[in-house]
Amino acid sequence: MKPKIHVVAFAPSSPHRLVDLARAAYSFNFVDGFIVVKPVSLAAQIGVPEVFKIAYKYGRSFYILANLRELKEILNIDTIVFILQNRKEVQDFSEVVKNTVMNSIAIIVQAGETTINKDDLSLGIVARICEMSDLFSPNPVAEVTAALMKLLKILSSFR
Repeated sequence: MKPKIHVVAFAPSSPHRLVDLARAAYSFNFVDGFIVVKPVSLAAQIGVPEVFKIAYKYGRSFYILANLRELKEILNIDTIVFILQNRKEVQDFSEVVKNTVMNSIAIIVQAGETTINKDDLSLGIVARICEMSDLFSPNPVAEVTAALMKLLKILSSFR
């Protein structure tokens, strides 16, 4: 059975970045939905309506949640993976996904300046894309694209 895959943008502030993240997520046919948690500033005012139009036009799922706990409470997500490149002592994303039995997975990136607090991080597994620099977190669009490419490779090996 194919797991449900969701891409989550945490606290985006830029409408352009939010739209780019949605387009990156929707570019992969195996992604079931795009989720925004705690949108702020112009991302909430301009980006969210723009992403809704894209999702509607292409018949894709789009959710807006108030906090990360709602991923499990409302959407019943089994596995939550936070992509945080600037963390050195965390697992590689590929290993996390390979070693997780999942019915549904949420891949979360920090899409703005607001950091993800420790309580929220305790909801899932913190991982990084080992092929990318750990000096800083690159653009979240690059993180999502790299994670989805790795996930595509892993899912293809199970067929």
